[in-house]
Amino acid sequence: MGSTVKFAHLSVGGRWLLVIGTLFMAGTALSSTFINVYIWKIDRTYEAITWFNLLTYGCLPIAFAASGYLAALVGETWVMRSGVIMLVVFFIFLLWLGPDSVRYVKGMGIFFGIGQGMYWFSFHVFSFDFTLPENRGKFNGLNGLFASLASMTGPYLAGYLIAHVRQISGYHAVFTLSFFLFTLLFITTFRVKAIERSPLPRISVVFRMAQDPDWRRLLVGSFVFGLREGLFSFLIALLVFDAAKSEEGLGLYGLWTGLLSLVAFFLATLVGKHDKLTKGSMGIAAFLLGCTPFVFLQQVSTLSLLIFGTITSFVLPFFIVPFGTMIMNEIDESEESADCRGEHLSARELVLGGGRVLGIAGFLVFVVHRQNFHLIPIALMVLGFTQFIVFLLTYRVTFTNRKKTQSI
Repeated sequence: MGSTVKFAHLSVGGRWLLVIGTLFMAGTALSSTFINVYIWKIDRTYEAITWFNLLTYGCLPIAFAASGYLAALVGETWVMRSGVIMLVVFFIFLLWLGPDSVRYVKGMGIFFGIGQGMYWFSFHVFSFDFTLPENRGKFNGLNGLFASLASMTGPYLAGYLIAHVRQISGYHAVFTLSFFLFTLLFITTFRVKAIERSPLPRISVVFRMAQDPDWRRLLVGSFVFGLREGLFSFLIALLVFDAAKSEEGLGLYGLWTGLLSLVAFFLATLVGKHDKLTKGSMGIAAFLLGCTPFVFLQQVSTLSLLIFGTITSFVLPFFIVPFGTMIMNEIDESEESADCRGEHLSARELVLGGGRVLGIAGFLVFVVHRQNFHLIPIALMVLGFTQFIVFLLTYRVTFTNRKKTQSI
């Protein structure tokens, strides 16, 4: 796309990819939190919502890996469009079934996971292709910044609509808005063109990659990170809703934490310009993220959830931005590994998904099925320290920048 890329510049493809990522996050931020609350309010148990998330996160990495084969046939752009179409259809079914959707929660979880897996495969491949080591931290920071803006406004708007429209009709209004956002996202994908068609994935490459100690550390770190991410992605929102007793209260919580994340991602992008500061900030963030869940030691309350959300939302970007950049830069370390970006990304998504599934499955078995709900604070404290373990696993990872003068 012509010009030499400096830290301050992104290619045209990179800029359009930021638009796509923002639309996706706006659609999911508007509804994903309240899909969980919607199912929980209808079913009134943790079982249905846990199964929904377990199957969503279980199918997501499988669809992600399978998308590598589909991309070789139709290209990454059509894989992305197919995933978005599945998400659009998901919201059509959710609106059509209404409260009866809880009866089909397992099938809907599978559908939701496949759609997201196809989308994320293409997004990650494009984010690799449209960036260089010099501006990859900037891209990840800006993507996180816009995602935080969507995460800040989406839940608040959704909570306001649900609170001020008749309850179920409010949910339908939220899901309809998400439907339109994903439809707009589908149209926007036609602005992104793949640089080249991906070859068929080579399974043997995945096993050879595991011999690289740095890549092995990143894979294990991704698995450990997934243990926390899967459970926290829906459980915290349910706890906040239960404490606030209203959707609007949950929306205000999202507005506050999203605002803090917005500021933090901006600062993390600035820190990303200085390699010496990046790992230091990642280590401090990992330690604070491990300590924060101990606010639940006494009880899970409105105050403890507010303290947890305030610290976590501000600190987490200083962990996510360098970790994501580290993974992409490791893939980009040589021409051979860059050619196998699809295999690298699929392997990483599979182990990340494995961590998510194990974390949620443990919650389902030891807490939900056995009715040990008093163990929820303990689960939050134990899983809270996973980021610090990830840092210990990955802080020695290094990479060689082979494209300092390359342009795209």
